[in-house]
Amino acid sequence: MTDTPQYRALSADEVTLDIDPKSFGFKTTKELEPLTDIIGQPRALRALDLGTGIKHPNYHIYISGLVGTGRTELITHAVRQRVLDDSIPDDWVYLNNFDEPDCPHAINLPAGQGIQLRQEMEDLIEQLQELLPKAFKEEDFGKEKERLRQVYRKRGDEVFDKLQKLAGEHNMTVQQLPDGQMLFIPLTEGRPMTQEEIEKLTPEQMQEIESHQDELVEMAGRVLQEQREIQRQLSTDVREVARKFATQIIEPMVTDLQQKFESPRLDEWFPRFKQHVIEHLNLFRDISDMPPQMAQMMAGEGQDAQQRFLEYRVNVVVDNSQLKEPPIIVEDAPNYRNLFGTIERIVDRAGRMMTNFTRIKSGSLHKANGGYLVINLMDALVEPFVWKELKRTLKSRSLEIQIQDPFSMFSSSALQPESIPLNIRLVAMGEPLIYHLLYLHDEDFREIFRVKAEFDTEIDRNGETAQIYGMLVRQLSDREGLIPFNAGAVAELVRVGSRLADDKKKVTSIFSHVADVAREAGFWAEQDKQKVVKAKHVHQAVQERIYRSDLVAEKIRELISDGTLLFQLEGSETSQINGLAVADLGDYAFGRPSRLTASVGVGTAGIINIERESRLSGNTYDKSMLILEGLLRNLYASEQPLTLSASIAMEQSYGGIDGDSATVAEFLCLLSAIAEVPLRQDLAVTGSVNQWGEVQAIGGVNEKVEGFFDVCRAHGLTGTQGVCIPVSNVQNLVLRSDVIDAVRKKQFHIYAISNVNQAIELFTGLPAGEISNPKTFHGKVMDRLSEIAELLIEQKMTDTGRLLWIPGTPLDMPSDPRPPLPGN
Repeated sequence: MTDTPQYRALSADEVTLDIDPKSFGFKTTKELEPLTDIIGQPRALRALDLGTGIKHPNYHIYISGLVGTGRTELITHAVRQRVLDDSIPDDWVYLNNFDEPDCPHAINLPAGQGIQLRQEMEDLIEQLQELLPKAFKEEDFGKEKERLRQVYRKRGDEVFDKLQKLAGEHNMTVQQLPDGQMLFIPLTEGRPMTQEEIEKLTPEQMQEIESHQDELVEMAGRVLQEQREIQRQLSTDVREVARKFATQIIEPMVTDLQQKFESPRLDEWFPRFKQHVIEHLNLFRDISDMPPQMAQMMAGEGQDAQQRFLEYRVNVVVDNSQLKEPPIIVEDAPNYRNLFGTIERIVDRAGRMMTNFTRIKSGSLHKANGGYLVINLMDALVEPFVWKELKRTLKSRSLEIQIQDPFSMFSSSALQPESIPLNIRLVAMGEPLIYHLLYLHDEDFREIFRVKAEFDTEIDRNGETAQIYGMLVRQLSDREGLIPFNAGAVAELVRVGSRLADDKKKVTSIFSHVADVAREAGFWAEQDKQKVVKAKHVHQAVQERIYRSDLVAEKIRELISDGTLLFQLEGSETSQINGLAVADLGDYAFGRPSRLTASVGVGTAGIINIERESRLSGNTYDKSMLILEGLLRNLYASEQPLTLSASIAMEQSYGGIDGDSATVAEFLCLLSAIAEVPLRQDLAVTGSVNQWGEVQAIGGVNEKVEGFFDVCRAHGLTGTQGVCIPVSNVQNLVLRSDVIDAVRKKQFHIYAISNVNQAIELFTGLPAGEISNPKTFHGKVMDRLSEIAELLIEQKMTDTGRLLWIPGTPLDMPSDPRPPLPGN
């Protein structure tokens, strides 16, 4: 065990964080620029340089450990500064697939041409709506239609004349009704017979007439078929004429439009568009000129121009016309729809759920294509279906838009839009634990996120720290109207940062915590009718934050003051010591003094940890007890067995306890019980210890010191009270001003120790010494342990009824009652 001459009482200067506001180089934060860059994170910035500079598709970036408000803006700004390729990504549009309407075409165009194409197409359709109906009403088109009608009317008359001639040969005439039916009427004396004349005919005459009618009916069927064929040919020729006239109008317009866009996919699509328009010229006719059935159908469905020409619309899903650099999209709600887009559905008048390619909506991945997407990975992990689809998309580098609907069993979409190639760099923010868990258990995660940018929660406190905190205040002033801070207030804010970092040499980089204090200091300055925040306002903000959350700590101090919680702050006692713990309420942590006691008797049960036996201790606390046993063996069991029965307890503790910061206190309390040497009660101790007696650093040292000081002040400061801490924790002391004042006035003391011997001398007043010297503390402990061992040897029995084991002698133990192992 390493030994040092003596414990050391710390001076007020050693527990004070001295910051000179005059060295800052500014009087108020109005003189500074706002904080926009990431400061003091060289490791993370180098990772961002790699992630944004490398071209491999799977070098996505995981931001680990960056917390607090404003982190998204910082990351966005940092990424924007590192963009090497300033090319603007293409627009993406969906167009109707005339061959397979359920599979719309995805076509990319240079930035800005997506909305240009949409506008050009809308103008084209409007022009066709105006020009085509006029063309069908022009004189040339009417003359051509009339010529065709005359030709086919003549052919129809010739066919009917054949039927009329055949009827004349049978002394009958043919009469065609308006609905197309034909009547065959017998003649007499060159005129149609009346009904009375027909009734006077003999049966033989009627039979003859009926035979002639049958022959004429057969002939009439052929005539009607020929007439229908003539009518069909007339319709075909009229449509062909209409197509020729329409082609003369459409061809140059489509050609001019096609020449405005250099896209091979559009070169393939425009001919199909032109063909479809020519084949569906009825869509461009006025409803008044349409056939009655078609006009009635369109009027009944209430189709407007957009619905009639839906197949010719352009759906711009990604518009980059306003970009001047690659997109950096921040998705605050990374659910399935927001990330991957969707296909919206509508309900028509008949109650049917319908959709079409114009209902395809883009997501954040589409908008960030060709650039960067920033998300919170934890938010994405908890959203249904998002993580699996995100991994598939990033690995395949292909974006497919689908409907993700939990009620899809009741409704479905037949649309299968073409996928869009994906070229994106994902920047995911999350906790370090999430990164390690996914890296260990998800192979896809390891393949996708190959760059880890890890942010430290604290940065070194140096000459630039005040500038950084001042720039943070200036940023809040610009954004939220916070009044300026003078240099003294910034110095106090730096002390707050060091306190949050628990280190004099560092300050916290979780700027959201510092910003909260700054906002509250600004509030108290405004209440004080001040135009500049001063140091006293920052100090008041800190005190008010403590006051709002200190109710539980105050109740505990009251219980100690009125004697409900037994506590002794004066004199000396054997087997009893004051320990220190930290109670963390989440938003507030405070030191809670506790009394530790020990009892020792003759026996071989060893050290009983009452907290562990009652299942109130954590793993780290149990480990510290085993280390304590190892230290006892190193000190006192080199020549004889370590035989004793002892127990250690934290009195009036009814909740769980963990950590190893009570090891020094437990060690002193146990040795005091063994040696029957009293310990000072006006001191409290905290510290971990190893098996060689070296005192190790612990956490929460500021809260522990201040917690014991508050209890002593409530009881009454005597001038001898104080706290004993590990020497390695001295650099972590950033104490309250009232504690520092008490140390300066010698009303309260803070002692630093590096090994347990120094703690022994501080608490007992005896030299630690060697185990061979009975006048030293270790000698007294060894004498008592030897006495216990001799008593056990004389009795030959332990307190558990088993034989005492003496080194070098076999144990006379009963045989093992367990059955032998197989093969033995």
